[in-house]
Amino acid sequence: MTANLKITTRLVSSPLEFAALEDSWNRLYDLVDTATLFSSWDWLYTWWEVYAECDLRDLFILCFYEEGGELVGIAPFQIERKYPHTYIQGRTLRFLASGECLRDNVATPFVDLLILPEYEGAVIENLESALQSNKKRWDFAEFDFLLEDALIFRCFKNTSAVFKQCYSNGFRYEVPTVADQDAYIETLARRWKKDFNKKDRVLNKAGNLTIRQSSLEDLDESMELLQAMHRDRWQSRASFLVFESAHFDKFHRKILAKLIPQNKAYIKTLYLDDEPLSCYYAFEDKNQIHYYQSAFYSKNANRFMPLFYLVCKEIGKAMEQGKRYDFMFDDNPNSYKKNQYAADGKPMYRLVLTPSRYRLTVFNLYKKYKLLKKKFNNSPAVNKVLPTGNK
Repeated sequence: MTANLKITTRLVSSPLEFAALEDSWNRLYDLVDTATLFSSWDWLYTWWEVYAECDLRDLFILCFYEEGGELVGIAPFQIERKYPHTYIQGRTLRFLASGECLRDNVATPFVDLLILPEYEGAVIENLESALQSNKKRWDFAEFDFLLEDALIFRCFKNTSAVFKQCYSNGFRYEVPTVADQDAYIETLARRWKKDFNKKDRVLNKAGNLTIRQSSLEDLDESMELLQAMHRDRWQSRASFLVFESAHFDKFHRKILAKLIPQNKAYIKTLYLDDEPLSCYYAFEDKNQIHYYQSAFYSKNANRFMPLFYLVCKEIGKAMEQGKRYDFMFDDNPNSYKKNQYAADGKPMYRLVLTPSRYRLTVFNLYKKYKLLKKKFNNSPAVNKVLPTGNK
């Protein structure tokens, strides 16, 4: 079948061309059942609008068209040219919505090639040719938060011209589908089932319990409430707060403004009478809910466990509506998402590609150095002798 398909490749490298792709990208996205919201034009274009001004990045989107002119595949790439990546990796090919500095990090998972199923083989062949033709523009490729069936894994399988290496990169935690709220609560470990039922009684006895969903009109208020709760919970416990990042905040306000009218994003807040207790921020598309962020006020947290209660209610509601529910990414194999919410962990991966064996060797040595440094800094002996402050 692949041999009979004629595919034309087009490189999109300007923001104006990227913007003009909106309609055709959306049509393709709607036809690919396995695609997640994070490969949509809305998500990736909004990210570029905000983060293109950070560091040195070039758009490198490859679009593939069949003979009649229909868009049948997209490789949503960028080329990153910032230090320290340039020192170790050189010019790095990445998916869009990746490569931010830690303090600005959106942590976009599941981005992949976007291809109509019947064109996968032909598009991947043409993608390989396009990357080989442009090999002077990139030295290294790095793709994070990949699911095990990601199409990018099929690139360069039958060539020795490009060196490949795959690494473990955390887990996707997804809740097994059950019939309804009661069936979901029954899947929880005994301790957590007992806690949910107890808090349900306590909360309902304490006052009027409501869950309110954000709208465009109260978006600023909802964001500020989520940020205030996040600050209250983490300010004394974290080295930085991602919600304090101007880029992170700008991105989420812009993406919510686009997705709320499409019923693809929301912030929900649990209120006891008129007092907000906890917030929960999620994305939704193609019958899949993605838990993204959450927070709660420390006041009465032990008494009510308001975030745990809110999330359990939301998972139960999703089950009743026949929707799938995942917690996106966590690097802990024994995450609270598994223990507390009965979610199953599926491995995720990082893939690196490079035409240079030397760069791959240096990259692996650097990874080992960082791991050893982290272990050394966290060792009890070091922590014992390090000064804890001025005498």
